[in-house]
This record gives sequence, C-alpha cells and structure tokens, in this order.
Amino acid sequence: MQFNSKMVAAALGAVLVGSIAAYAEAQAPAAPKAASKAGASSEGESIFKAWCASCHDDGGASGAPDTAALRGLSKANIRYTLEFGYMKQQARAVPAADLQKIIDWLPNETGNASAWVEAARCTGAKRTVDLSARAIRASTSFGITPNNNRALTRAQSGLAKSDMARLEPAWVIAFPQTVTMRSQPVVVGTTVFIAATDPGQLYALDTRTGCVKWTYASDMTLRSSLTFAEAARGKPAMILMGDAAGRIHAVNASTGAKAWVTDVKLTDLNRITGAPMVAEGKVFAPLSAIEVNYASPDFYECCKGQGAVVALDLATGRKLWTGRTMPDATPQQKSRTGTQQYGPSGAIIWSSPVIDTKRHLIYVGTGENTSWPPTDTSDSIIAYDMNTGERKWVFQATKSDIWNYACGSRAANCDFPGEYQSPDFDFGATSMLVKLADGKELVIGPQKSGALWALNPDTGALVWSNKIGRGSAGGGMRWGLAYDGTRIFAPLNDGQGTGGSPNWGPGMHAVNAATGEIEWTYKPNGRDCGENAPVAAATRPPPEQRMLHIDAPMMPPPRVAPAAAPARGGAPAAGRGGAAAGRGGAGAAPVSRCRIGMSPAPMLIDGAVVTGTNGGMLRIFDNVTGQVLFEYQTNKAWPNTVNGVVGRGGALDSAPYAAGDGTLFVESGYDRFSEPPGNVLIAFRPKR
Repeated sequence: MQFNSKMVAAALGAVLVGSIAAYAEAQAPAAPKAASKAGASSEGESIFKAWCASCHDDGGASGAPDTAALRGLSKANIRYTLEFGYMKQQARAVPAADLQKIIDWLPNETGNASAWVEAARCTGAKRTVDLSARAIRASTSFGITPNNNRALTRAQSGLAKSDMARLEPAWVIAFPQTVTMRSQPVVVGTTVFIAATDPGQLYALDTRTGCVKWTYASDMTLRSSLTFAEAARGKPAMILMGDAAGRIHAVNASTGAKAWVTDVKLTDLNRITGAPMVAEGKVFAPLSAIEVNYASPDFYECCKGQGAVVALDLATGRKLWTGRTMPDATPQQKSRTGTQQYGPSGAIIWSSPVIDTKRHLIYVGTGENTSWPPTDTSDSIIAYDMNTGERKWVFQATKSDIWNYACGSRAANCDFPGEYQSPDFDFGATSMLVKLADGKELVIGPQKSGALWALNPDTGALVWSNKIGRGSAGGGMRWGLAYDGTRIFAPLNDGQGTGGSPNWGPGMHAVNAATGEIEWTYKPNGRDCGENAPVAAATRPPPEQRMLHIDAPMMPPPRVAPAAAPARGGAPAAGRGGAAAGRGGAGAAPVSRCRIGMSPAPMLIDGAVVTGTNGGMLRIFDNVTGQVLFEYQTNKAWPNTVNGVVGRGGALDSAPYAAGDGTLFVESGYDRFSEPPGNVLIAFRPKR
C-alpha cells in the first residue's frame, strides 16, 4: 500500500508472505489450477495498482514482496492480513468496497487450497466419522486433559512407551498454501481432525491412510488449536477453533457443516491464539491481540488492545459473560512526537484456559502491558469464576512490564513515565492444574522469564518457584508443559549464553512437582545441526543447582532515561507473532536453519515425553530417566505424500503433536521467528 514510510511497509510486508518460496513450493502440481488472472484487466487489478504497486512493484527497493509472490497466497490469508493483520495500517485508507475488490482479485491460486481434495476422498466405510461410544477419545483438546496435563494413557493412544523406539513414518500428507503448522490436531476413533491455518481449511482425515472424510473452509485464516466437544442438548458433536479475526467456529464433527460462528473480540485488535476449552456446556475462549505489531511508527496511537476470556453457550454460540483483564483504555499522555497515547492496554491471553471443575474456576496466563499505565494483571495468572466471569484472584509474577515493538528501536511509543521495565516476560505458555501424590493440587505457571511458579489454586498464593531458564522475550517456556503425576516437563527456548545457572540454555527439564527441584535435564548438541555427534544424555544436576527460588512480583530495575531515537520507529525485534516474525526483507541476514531451542509444548504417551526443536528434530524421552528413546529429523523434503501435494518439513513449534489409534501425529513447519517453514502432517506408527 502507498504509505509515508516505505521502511515500515517493508517490515510489515515481509510478514505478509512469511516465506514466498515456501508457498510456491507447497502447491499441488498435479491438480488443475484456477485460471490465472495475472495481466488480465480487472477493477481489482486497477485498484491494486493505484494503492499498492508503489511498494510491491518497485523492483525490491522497498523490501516488500512483489505482486507475483502475493498472488500465490490464499484469499483467507490476504483478507486477514489487510483487514486485521500486519498490513492493516497500510490498508486503512482504502475504501471498504475497493479493499474487497483487491482481496477478490489478488489470489490467483485459490483453487490449489482444495483442488487436491476430491482425488483424496475416502471411499466406503472409511468416509464415515465414527463418534460412537466405541470410538476412543484420545487427543481432544490442547491440554489433552481439562487440567492441561497433556498426558495420554496407553489405552487412549494405542501406543506404549516400549513402542517409541520402533516408530517410523506410515504416511505423510501436505497442505498447499501453508508454511506454518500451528494448530494441534484432535483424534477421535479413526479420525484425525487437522487445520491448515494459513488458507483457513479444516479437514477430517482417516487415521490409517490420510484420506479425506470432509472439509470445512473459513473465509479467514484459522489460528488456534482444535477442541472436540461431545454432542449435547440435541446438538451434534463439534470441533471448535478460533480464527485470526477473533471468532470461534463450531463445526459438526460428523459432517464438516458449520454449526455456528461467534465473534468474541472486544475490538478489531483481538484474535484467538489459545484454544477454546469446553466444560459444563460452556466454551471458554481466550482473547489475544495484534496491537504490539502496530506500535513501531510514531504516528500510531498506542494502545487499546486488551485481553479477556469470553464464555459461550456450547449449543448455540451465544455469549454468556466476558471476563476482562482491565478496564477500557482512555487517553493518557502524548508522546514526544505529539501523538496521543492510550492505556491501560495489554495483559492479553495467548494460551488455553485451564479448567478446574471442582472449584468452578478457570485459570489463564496474561501478557505484558503494551502502554502506560501498568496494571496488576499483566504477566499474571488469573482465576475466573466459570459461571460469572468474576475475577477471583490474581498472581502477578513481573511488575510494570510494558513492551511493544517500538521498544526495539526506542521509538516514541516506548516512552513511559514512572518506573517500568520492558523484558516482555508474559505467560505465553499454558498453565496446568496438577494433583500431587498426597492429593494436594497446584496451579503451575510457566513464564518466558524462565521461571516456573507453583500456586495455591484456592488463593493464588505462591507455594514454590524455580528459575529453571535464562529467559528472554522469545525464550523461557513459550507454549506449554506436561505432567506425569510426579514430574513437570518444561522445555526451554533459551538461546545459548554464558553466566547464570548451568541449567540455563535450550533444553528440557523434568521438575518434581511437589518440591520444584530439577530431577533431570537434557541439552541438545551438534547432532541437531547435522554433526556426527552421539545422542546427548540427560544429566542430574547437583543438589545446589536444582532450585533457584525467586520472589514475586519481580520489580522493575531503576529507570534509565531513553536514549535519543529517530522520529520514526524502525523494524521491531522478533516476538510472538509479531511484525518481525517473517524472515526479513531486503538486506536481511541469511537465516540459519539450525535451531536447537525447544519451544513446542511437550506431550506424554504412556510415560514417554514427546518433544521437538525449532530445527525440526522430533525427540522422545523416558519420563523417569531422561533417556532418549527415539529421534527423527522432520525438517526435510517429503516427496511422496498421500495427496500428491509437494511436502516440506520444517520447525516443530507451538503444539505439533497428537496421538490416537496407535499413531503419533506430528506437524512439521513453522514460518515464524526465522524458523524453517513446512506444510506436512507425519503419521508415525511402530514397525511391525
């Protein structure tokens, strides 16, 4: 779009495509393509040229992707990016009718998102989605259990710990117009439900062969992991998911027909990142927001986006209550460039709620504040009443954490009065409710600071804490944990570094849930980067290194006067889903494909800990000893997919695992944070 600053347009435009080459690679070569309108005369094309060509057809001078690259994206992706996403600020001046014509004209490959489906349809009995009582409910939500313990039994999964060493790929399916596999699948009986979020497609596949039982298409990119809800009150069983426009979709699990779609956002800044959870006939939807990405340029009036939990009636999608993290934003001070600023804002909810039916509470973790003033609900665990949305208690781990993308360049939207800090230490990972051997229960909160917090579920009082990682804006614990009844399994996305505890850095810790002490730890080695190195061994830290208690709330350091900064904010630093989440524009440094951070949420299968790295290495541990039972590099080409779409593996991130019907399902590819893109679902089964 035409804009005053090509630099800002380039930074945001780079994210619009993530990886253009990967999109082009992920098309279905054997399928008939929709007729290309490149070069054809149309009103949409004329409008695009008038508003957008100055950046997208400037020979690369702006760093923005060219028009040909944009035309390989799906319509759902383009709609999201222009109406709600990273290019919303550039598109804000385009009349709504003209913007719709651009969205209709720009994608010339929309047929490829579904053209392969008919040839891959299941036949006969395989086409039936069996949801009867005999169909085992395996992976039915992000947390696997309502308490988010992420643990499957042998009976649920059809897999034993002893099977792990014998796993091998049974079949692979690839999804076109997809570079990021961000949505954890659901497995019920012989059906695996999976979302290709980039093009907004939901599929029901046969667990044995990968053939297609049904499809559902959204007009917006999908975003969250999936949740299965049983039939109730005369309504069918449903698959629930959130999209990038802040809506919850409920889809008939038997047929793929839309049951209902409800808009739950407070403002156009909200979207759904954590999975909706279901209990007692209600759907609990967490609200995140995109606004931190908008704050770099000094003209932006930062910030108004806020987090909340919204409860819906499962049968109808009707809103029941909204539990907010703060009051509405109001005008605050003006920035040094004269732009009005707003607050409070932030404390958004990235993660999935934890359900506590005994206390009728749900627990959520929140992010940092994004503008002044700070609140006591940022970087916190909050307990809400399941029936009313009333806030019952708040535990704040880090005080006065105010951060947005202007802070990466010290631009005007990062100037705040008073005491504050900007470490971006949110609770991005989903919390858990765990039961100890003595029957006591704890809420476990994993933070990007590298701190693990154990709280009293009745009051929110701190029971124990352990700083197990170095932490950073993109490090610490990012997506979730797992619990086997004794140990908490906490992956760390820390970077390499010196200083601090020897435990810090990328790896996996097994933490005793009763005491908080580390029982064993594993650190990846050069093997993950293709070196001829032995399999690394888990170690047991000496007693003095097993526990590093910290107090809450962590306080801000003494305020330092802001250094001189340019009048307009530059490209932001990388953060979750932010404007630097793609792989850079013109002049960007080459991206290393060797990543050993352990970011995705782990999953337990009969005591085996399923994990992975940002470089695509699937690794499975024995929960008691930390012994590596299995590893497999998914970051590679997969030419022989069951649906004929070109497949490419990449990073393992977010929540890429599910299991059921004797199969471990692994999604590979995550085109964010300079990680390798990919578009495949790999079905692993034991060798016979």
